[in-house]
Amino acid sequence: MLAAESTVELFLTLSLVILGIFSFNLLLLTLARLLLPKRRMATAEPSDTDLPKVLVQLPLFNEGELVERILSAIMALDWPRDRLQIQVLDDSIDGSLALSRSAVAALSNAGVEIELLHRVDRTAFKAGALAAGLARSDAPFVAIFDADFIPPPDFLRRTVGALIAQPDWAYVQTRWAHLNREENLLTRIQARLLDSHFGVEQEARWRLGLPIPFNGTCGVWRRAAIEDAGGWEGDTLTEDLDLSLRARLRGWRAGFIKDLTVPGVLPVSTRAWRVQQFRWTKGFVQCFIKLLPQIWASPALPRWQKLMVSLQIGQPLAFLLGMSCIILGLPFIAGEMVAGETLSRIALVASTLGFLAPISFLTLAGTRGGARQTAQEVLGALVLTSGLLLSNARGGLEALLGYRTEFVRTPKARIQSGPRARGWSGGLMELGAGLGLLGFVLLEEPFAVIYLAIVISGLLGVGAMQILDERMPARVANTQP
Repeated sequence: MLAAESTVELFLTLSLVILGIFSFNLLLLTLARLLLPKRRMATAEPSDTDLPKVLVQLPLFNEGELVERILSAIMALDWPRDRLQIQVLDDSIDGSLALSRSAVAALSNAGVEIELLHRVDRTAFKAGALAAGLARSDAPFVAIFDADFIPPPDFLRRTVGALIAQPDWAYVQTRWAHLNREENLLTRIQARLLDSHFGVEQEARWRLGLPIPFNGTCGVWRRAAIEDAGGWEGDTLTEDLDLSLRARLRGWRAGFIKDLTVPGVLPVSTRAWRVQQFRWTKGFVQCFIKLLPQIWASPALPRWQKLMVSLQIGQPLAFLLGMSCIILGLPFIAGEMVAGETLSRIALVASTLGFLAPISFLTLAGTRGGARQTAQEVLGALVLTSGLLLSNARGGLEALLGYRTEFVRTPKARIQSGPRARGWSGGLMELGAGLGLLGFVLLEEPFAVIYLAIVISGLLGVGAMQILDERMPARVANTQP
């Protein structure tokens, strides 16, 4: 019995230590963003006659209703038409493919260099579509946009100009904005989370000289870098992170343009958001397993950067570790085990960092709407992210076990028959776990409710919101600029 107690305490202590390290890393990035000076970026401004050819790739899957809008935005780009090649990479399996064909045919008849690529076999999913399109072009630069984003007219001038000025850069990543930020509380919370990622984390990495991960859309790649890094690969669910890190390990660098924003659409339903976060979490952990040995063996990165990159791609494991801490902590809540002095101190430090780091990180993203709205969004982000504990922990565990799942596009509209995590009834798992944890704590140690309030509230909130989503009528998200 004593051996079992020691084992539980050891694993709980190790889990809390790792969680504390993840939180400390987030706090360091927040401080770097706050204290380090802005970094300048050189940009070339070649004449129109010297501008290079650019391939614009638009990967779609069952999103035909967005194709006309994204093509209108592409046609409005300030770039010579004879230097612009457009590919609509539509692997749709619903009726939306006809909309893509119609839109592409209309532009083709008007003299635009555009083609539609439709694959019956979705091998490697988005990565496979991008690779298939790249093989049909010789353009030296490649811009990539998901269908729900609207690039501004000067997008190529600024991004390609930066790549021309820095020949050792593989790509330039720009910042996402949000067309439907104010649609509901969920979209405001998502916007806060993404603003923190781009405005704090990405900007901090840029100022520190750390590798800038590609976010899958709203960026321009140098074709030579894609090929040198081994091309697009579909063995992870985050092909964007995978390729960007492989390019860095080959010696390529990247740039981040914070003040060049590209507005897109946020998911309006909790279930769609959960599907998206599951994919991102699992994909990051897959990259962690795939690339960690290469990162530490590479001469392209100094050791401190290897450590920072390892923490970056391993960060989503915090969900799996967090769930482990809750399970391992149940005997202590019930009074069956008593925490030693070391565990108590580590738990205090990890908990302090676990609150201080994300609150600072989320708050630094901005205070638009005033202090009250900012506090609401920050608290909401903490609660709802905690509500993803079960789903994201499962994603991390599946990645560690090598279990493969398909790439599921995130639906932006509220739908009643969209992608659902296999075997997980919408919201019932989170709701049941939240109620079970609440009941256990109230029976065994009511004071512990304070410590677990955010997790319990998150599970109950995410569970209830998904159940409400099922009962609300299907509708399209507000996507007007």
